[in-house]
Amino acid sequence: MQRYSATVHNEDAEIAYDVEGQGPLLLLVVGGNGDSRRFAALSAQLSDRYTVVRYDRRANFRSTGDTGAELDMAQQGRDAAAVIRALGNEPAFVFGNSAGANIALKLTQDHPQLVRGLVAHEPPVTDFLPSPEAGSWREFFNRVYDTFIADGGAEAMKLFNASFVGLDLQANAPGDQGSAYQRFLAHEFNVINRFVPDVAALRHGGVPMVTARGRASGDAFYAVTAIELARQLPCPCVEFSGHHLSYAMEPVVFANELHQILVSLIK
Repeated sequence: MQRYSATVHNEDAEIAYDVEGQGPLLLLVVGGNGDSRRFAALSAQLSDRYTVVRYDRRANFRSTGDTGAELDMAQQGRDAAAVIRALGNEPAFVFGNSAGANIALKLTQDHPQLVRGLVAHEPPVTDFLPSPEAGSWREFFNRVYDTFIADGGAEAMKLFNASFVGLDLQANAPGDQGSAYQRFLAHEFNVINRFVPDVAALRHGGVPMVTARGRASGDAFYAVTAIELARQLPCPCVEFSGHHLSYAMEPVVFANELHQILVSLIK
């Protein structure tokens, strides 16, 4: 079974990635802190069925790039595309969680020829929420950012973490680093939460896709957005048994559920 690390150059950055396993190509797109170590346990569980690729997003952990630059969603999609092409240009299954789900949607929207199937797990596309709920969440995100500017990252993350449902965020997932959250809050948070996927382009691309939510996520905003996005595409909204970070905290169960979902995409 292959296991190696490499980099691919794209737009003045070296994007670091890890590959393990054998089988169809599966790209894992990490969310808010940009550090693919969050996916290490999930990757290990899937490596008997897939060639699993996880990568550090631009300017995060091992990947280079301008750490002071604002997140560019189109560029994030191109970075993900560059990683897929580095593996031989074979279309990949793509799984993205949270902010990573938004990036995976952008990848699929702009580069459908590289995506064999997409699972967008709890994407925070809050503009798709019913009004006035969408406006309330925009106000909340503004409050989180204002707290970051006034009181620093720790206080801002404490406020933001209060919006999560069904999990204890005192127990950090692998790859949780304070410095990464500084960049996330300063340069990524607002862009991610304002992202609106092009539903017409996603439909036109013809990529098999599902949105997904965790059963334990209840009525969390990011679970409701999964339902609303699925309704607009339209596509199925499937349910995992866990919560927003179960891929890291319950990787065995999550891997088996993800495998079944991926199989269903190509039936």
